[in-house]
Amino acid sequence: MTEAKAGPRLGKFFYAVILPEGKPLPALVGLDEKIIHPIPYQDITAVVSDYPVTTIKPLRKNLFPYHQVTRTLAESCTTIPARFGQIAQHGEEVFTILRRHHPRIRQELERLHHKVEMGVQVFWQVDNLFEYLIQQDRTLKGLRDRLLHRPSSVTRQEQIEFGVRLRDKLQEARMRMSQKVTAYLQEVAVEIKVAEPIEEKMALNGLLLVKKEQQDDFLRKVERMAGLVGDEYALKVDGPWVPFNFLEHIELGL
Repeated sequence: MTEAKAGPRLGKFFYAVILPEGKPLPALVGLDEKIIHPIPYQDITAVVSDYPVTTIKPLRKNLFPYHQVTRTLAESCTTIPARFGQIAQHGEEVFTILRRHHPRIRQELERLHHKVEMGVQVFWQVDNLFEYLIQQDRTLKGLRDRLLHRPSSVTRQEQIEFGVRLRDKLQEARMRMSQKVTAYLQEVAVEIKVAEPIEEKMALNGLLLVKKEQQDDFLRKVERMAGLVGDEYALKVDGPWVPFNFLEHIELGL
């Protein structure tokens, strides 16, 4: 009789490091429907579940429980998610990571403690964005008018050069808005990031890390700012969210 091959040994799938502050770990199910459990070290705790020591693919069936666990943890306590797919050989390996890098991890948790993420977007409220930009720049308008007066003789290179100048004008306008909003809101935000616009008429896609106790001050400041940017702009505020755009993921191999 041939012996059955033993499967991969069980290790620890690494979800996150949290600052529990005496709160119990939520009852959550992770990958392979395994219950998550803590590995504490001093005032920080790693959250893991049993999982075979093997390469794990970023499939939906794996990503969904990972994201569900990390998001639920982040809603109840300060959390640094681990990069997806890290599996320790055993609990002692996770404990060693916490001990070795405790000062750095603790500092990062403190940076995020009692803070939320807010979004501020600024949009142009104009019918034709590029025509609006052209009208703001005499040189660009003159160039456009000259090209329109001789449409049959306009070369491909001239079209390209005009398009580049127009795109540069758009980037300059976005940069000015970014500088204006950042300067105005910096006193009510711990950190500010400017993300790529996701719409053509978006002048700013701002992400701000805000102390929870300053949320009302932040909203009042944004409301006042709405009257300063100009009638051709509209502001949108969203949040508060878990500050995922300000997180640094933990690596087992640090």
